[in-house]
Amino acid sequence: MANDETGVAAAAGATAPPSGSAAKPPERRSFTQWLLATETGFSFVKGLTFISFAGTLIAAYFQYLSAYQDKVQTQAKEDLAAATSAFVETSNALSTPMTLQGLLYYDFAQATKLKVDSDQNALPSKNASDMYKPYDDAYSALHENINLYARKMEIYLDWPSNLGLDPATQTGLGQDPITTSLLGAYNFDCDKDMPSFAPGKTQVHLKGPDGSGLDVDWYSAKHHVLTLGYCLDVTHKTWLEIVRQWSSHSSLNPTEITAFFDQKKADLLQARLDSQVVRLNAFMSLAMNEIERIRARYQPNGFVCHIPLLGEIASLISAKCKQI
Repeated sequence: MANDETGVAAAAGATAPPSGSAAKPPERRSFTQWLLATETGFSFVKGLTFISFAGTLIAAYFQYLSAYQDKVQTQAKEDLAAATSAFVETSNALSTPMTLQGLLYYDFAQATKLKVDSDQNALPSKNASDMYKPYDDAYSALHENINLYARKMEIYLDWPSNLGLDPATQTGLGQDPITTSLLGAYNFDCDKDMPSFAPGKTQVHLKGPDGSGLDVDWYSAKHHVLTLGYCLDVTHKTWLEIVRQWSSHSSLNPTEITAFFDQKKADLLQARLDSQVVRLNAFMSLAMNEIERIRARYQPNGFVCHIPLLGEIASLISAKCKQI
């Protein structure tokens, strides 16, 4: 029995920890394990927080991008509709009196050629008589609204089609003072100062009586409208006067008609009418080009422009990714 008790005591003594330090090592290991476990948990939570935050930013960015693109599409439709409407309205206002001027002169020339200019029942005379009132109304409406049409071209075509125009920096007023009155004061020549898109010939510089200058820019729809309106007005008041008197059945001495053709005034009038057609075609060509530039302005950007941060960096280098 004594040996058995001694063996048990020895076994117990071999496995028992030294007095005073028996509980400390297990406590250290437990705390270390708990700390590691806690750190792992915090890292997981921090990872989830970062992923959630990044996901929120990405979602917000694409939400903003989608809203921006919707606004751009809406603005594109509005700008194109306004530009097209203004172009059609202005073109009709210009072409109607211009066309009727040509038709009135054709009937006048035909009546004179057939020697029936004094016969109000002759076909050319009747046609001219029927056209005179619509022509006079169309001319009067254009004369009254010419500056309004010019401003519409500036607002709805010239400005939106100018990709380099920044309204925030355009603070000066009266930088483009051109009007139909100034064209007359600066002696704009309707027979010589013709539109041109050739390099170096896209502007006409006019000098005023006081030595000041005025530039006509053929890359401006506004300037085309003003020069067209001015030349139509000059033609109406000078070369077309005898035709208007005849078509309205006003008192007209036959010798005046004879002198009109003998002095080659009819040839000058025909040349003026032809040049007005050239002016109208130049205006329409420029206006349609500007509408296409407005359309191109709203074309979708490339994929790189839609990548967060990269698109912003690209916008600093190229205007392609810049916001509209």
